[in-house]
Formats: sequence, C-alpha cells, structure tokens
Amino acid sequence: MSRHHREQRWTTHAPKLRKVIAPQLPLPCIDCGHAVTPDMTWQVGHRHAASAGGRPTVENTGPSHTYCPTCKRKCNQSAGGRLGAAVTNARRRESNGLRPW
Repeated sequence: MSRHHREQRWTTHAPKLRKVIAPQLPLPCIDCGHAVTPDMTWQVGHRHAASAGGRPTVENTGPSHTYCPTCKRKCNQSAGGRLGAAVTNARRRESNGLRPW
C-alpha cells in the first residue's frame, strides 16, 4: 500500500463504498468491463486513480475483480501496477539517464 493510501482520509472509505456498491451487483468491472457478480470476490477500484487526485466517491469508484475468470488477471492490482510503473518510468526519464537502468 502506498504512503498516499495509508493516510487516514483514504483508509476508511472502501468499506463504506462497498456497502453502497454491493446491492447494485452485477455491474461491469471498472478495469476490464466483464461482469462482477455478487458471488465473486471483488474490490473497490477507482475510475480516476486516487494518487492522481481521484476522490473516494460513489461516482469515481466501482467494483473491480480480485481475479477475473474471463481475462485471467487481477484487475485492481494490475491497474495499480501499471500506474506505478508509469510513475517510476517518468521519474527515470526525468533523471536524464543518471540512474544505471
């Protein structure tokens, strides 16, 4: 979990949002678009990343597969991994090759 998400203002929202989203299932996964059904394990994901300023609101969140049986991936973790890689790679480009990799 990032330092950003450890802040108190972010840690209490997922359980509350989960209670709002759960009765609406089945809904499409916000990452892959495949259905998230009540019998699946799922997480609350952000449409606009929290680290990029996305707020923990019902409009900006939705269900995301813990593991999607259709596309065989961990949707919410994959999205975070892609975002983290983009941030890291941008920092490396900014350093103008000062790092050895």
